[in-house]
Amino acid sequence: MADEQLALLSSITCKDVETCRIALARVGWDLNQAAQQLMSEQSSIGRCTCGKEGEGYYGQGSYSQTFFCRACWSQWSFDAEMDQVAEQEGMLQRDLGLLEASQLEFLGAEYFRRLEQRWQEPVKRTGEYFAWTAEGSQAWDALATAARQGVAELSRSEVGMESAARFLAGAAKEAGPQLWKLLTIYEIQVASQLPRRQAREAKPVGCTGVACASGLLGQTEEVDVYIYDYGRRDIVARLQAPGSSALVYDPACTLCPIGIGTSGLAVSRFTLYPRGLAGRPAASRCGRWSGSGVGGLPLAAILWELLLGPRNLPEAIEFLKGLVSQSAPPLAGAAMMLMQPGYGVAMVEWSSEEISVSPIAMEGVLVHANHCILDLRDAENPKIARLLEDSRRRQAVVEGLYAEELLAGKPPTLGLNQLQSFLSATGVQNDDVLATVISCPASRALYVRFRLQVTGMERVEDTISCDFWQCFEG
Repeated sequence: MADEQLALLSSITCKDVETCRIALARVGWDLNQAAQQLMSEQSSIGRCTCGKEGEGYYGQGSYSQTFFCRACWSQWSFDAEMDQVAEQEGMLQRDLGLLEASQLEFLGAEYFRRLEQRWQEPVKRTGEYFAWTAEGSQAWDALATAARQGVAELSRSEVGMESAARFLAGAAKEAGPQLWKLLTIYEIQVASQLPRRQAREAKPVGCTGVACASGLLGQTEEVDVYIYDYGRRDIVARLQAPGSSALVYDPACTLCPIGIGTSGLAVSRFTLYPRGLAGRPAASRCGRWSGSGVGGLPLAAILWELLLGPRNLPEAIEFLKGLVSQSAPPLAGAAMMLMQPGYGVAMVEWSSEEISVSPIAMEGVLVHANHCILDLRDAENPKIARLLEDSRRRQAVVEGLYAEELLAGKPPTLGLNQLQSFLSATGVQNDDVLATVISCPASRALYVRFRLQVTGMERVEDTISCDFWQCFEG
């Protein structure tokens, strides 16, 4: 029906289809009103400061009165209506810029100050959605306490968590005890598998990633969009302190970053549900931390250590291997793909008790989603059966695309445009993807395609068709 309206309006007004779509959206898809406005001499679709006219994207939901320029992605101004629009967030307001400090503690405090209060909404929604029972609330409290103890304990051990511990100590001065709940959103939301308030089947959300020995590492950021506020709080930041430099993408200001670290190491991470040594899901045992006084490491702290620390790829792998043998092991299972120019690419999977590492590859690509593909085994849990099935399908799509490239006689190395295409494929993208992120360590650049900024939007096709990638250097 919408396509018929667009075709009819275009034929009536002699305007192109995109201009007609803009006009229809502005008037709530009232065909007569849209035609009158388009044919009126006073009608103005909009003009951006870059000089473009008639090319852009019209928002939905709370952004139904906001227009974004397709050329430069700034907001367009309108003659009358836009003067009355209160909500004016621009798509370029994702960049926190360069944050510098003389110590990592000060850098952590400054980072948290720059986040302002944006981090509180994911904590609130996680509590409402995953920790609404007394049992769930106690489990999250136990995880937060274990995380605080674990980071402090390993910062003093030989394995070394000093960089993350100092950075997070500074953040804790700004956030208080809530920081440790923020840092364990992954563990309580995904790994704990607590009951949800809503009586509905859990969505099969995860991430799909590709690590290229040619020097690129990309992944989709697929999560529960309600918890992560539909991507509107996602940010990119450049962090610098003596001996530390990182360029990171942080989804919904949850301090669970991916990006490029001090040494040029690129880091991605993936939800994983491995079995423990006893055969039961390692991700289901939040109770082991409750009242035990035993510390554990949240995924977020491990990521900050890799990004802010000095380790190259082989050193990072040795660091990760040492975590499961410590007195404060990872709180939940997870997977990573790591890449560094000149060192190669590798993937790592772990539970709280075991870790598996692939050989470092110097050519070709590695692909990972949310099921175990090394030596660990997936948990047999009906709650995650659909996610694991979906994970295997997403990975097969990417592997099939790469195989087609090779069969067509193309070299095994992938360029930026090829990787962007792979991660944009049907079956890889869906309505739960907040962003698609590609790290290029050689040029210290992040290429990010954010979800189109419209609260409640459920059409991934619009984000893909616009295909607006922002490049952040640093």
